[in-house]
Amino acid sequence: MSRANPLDGLNLEEFQPKAPEAKPKADRDEIGRIAKENGFPSRQAPIEKPAEERPRQHYFRTGRNKQINIKGSPECDEHLQRLVGELNVPKGVILEEALKALESIKFTAELTERLDREFPNRRKQG
Repeated sequence: MSRANPLDGLNLEEFQPKAPEAKPKADRDEIGRIAKENGFPSRQAPIEKPAEERPRQHYFRTGRNKQINIKGSPECDEHLQRLVGELNVPKGVILEEALKALESIKFTAELTERLDREFPNRRKQG
């Protein structure tokens, strides 16, 4: 059994496509104005304001490979970033120098009193 040809009996030689109609070109400014009035979003990427200046990334090859994560105040972070920028050294160097300085004054009365005030439970033994 074969399928019937649905085009049997049609005279396709008389078929002619319609000529394309000449449409007037739309004024882009007018379209933009109407779109803006009716709240249509633009496909154009919005003009971005200049972003806040990001802190300069510092990349140093130092041989240090131990990551140390600490929490600090925003002021402490700003202070550290400022020192990194001023001295142009890695954060690890600043930490090492700070630790050396702290070691040299760790038993002074002024530091001991300040630490006792900020951390009253620090001297308790577990």
